[in-house]
Amino acid sequence: MKDISEAVTKDNLEVPYNPHMLVTYKAIAGTYAEPEAATYLTDKVTDIEWALHNIRVDRDAYYKLRSKVSGLEEQVIEWSNPNYDKDEVIAGICEYFGINPTKQVTVTGTISYEVTIDIPLDEVEDFDAHYLLGDELSVDSNSSNVSVETWNLESADVDWG
Repeated sequence: MKDISEAVTKDNLEVPYNPHMLVTYKAIAGTYAEPEAATYLTDKVTDIEWALHNIRVDRDAYYKLRSKVSGLEEQVIEWSNPNYDKDEVIAGICEYFGINPTKQVTVTGTISYEVTIDIPLDEVEDFDAHYLLGDELSVDSNSSNVSVETWNLESADVDWG
């Protein structure tokens, strides 16, 4: 065998692959255990696989962020030039990191509505549109950028025609 990838294939394993098998391994000193004491941990193979996967993902994210920081160091030198004003620097930072700054505002408005309701004949005299619509209507948003904080039903006029 030429390298480890040839030696460790599912076909060449002496022990069949078992994702539920418990594995005991020595913890590297200074990470899980005291530097002087040897510590042995036992985990399920799937837990170890997920831990390794998450470490790889975190490592890739770290290298991408580290690259951004290195590039930012170069940009700071350029932006420190007195010919740049604050707005240009902020726009440059936002562009560099791919962010879109926002300002939150509150909008107050009026919504008109018209609903059709079937009322049983024996409930017509006691029908309270304001009470019913207060329970049955709701105001919501289909956008993640809009949040309906409060709403109020002020009137509910019934056309008995």
